[in-house]
Amino acid sequence: MIQRTLFNTVIEKFNNGKAIVLLGPRQVGKTTLINTCLADKKFLFLNGDDPEIRDLLEGAGVSKLKAILGENKTVFIDEAQRIKDVGLIAKMITDQFTSVQLVLSGSSALELNQSTQEPLTGRKYEYHLFPISWEELEIITKKNQLPDLLNRICS
Repeated sequence: MIQRTLFNTVIEKFNNGKAIVLLGPRQVGKTTLINTCLADKKFLFLNGDDPEIRDLLEGAGVSKLKAILGENKTVFIDEAQRIKDVGLIAKMITDQFTSVQLVLSGSSALELNQSTQEPLTGRKYEYHLFPISWEELEIITKKNQLPDLLNRICS
């Protein structure tokens, strides 16, 4: 597994009063990165792929969200773009449950970004995870081998 350079950046943003939003294409390691960040924490995991979770959250108000969140201080909503009005839900959680750290991830950056952009203005830290960054490539490859590696990839 590649040590993701975004790991420390995300960890530093925990418990700063804002949602953490991780966007990126499918299969780049968004869920793995967040699970790694949460490895030593108790957290509520809500999967937007699950129709029961989508139904549970649809139209939820503050009292219903309070029941869903329970005593959890960290909430991770994966595949958040699949949840209707996820931006409004995230805004309510961020505004009404200030002791809760909300983390959202989604593989459809455009859909998730559009649904969270306006409701979460000023309430989120947003990051994009790519298949690999130059820094990560340097970590796993000797620097003098990079030109040869790039030639092989590009040809």
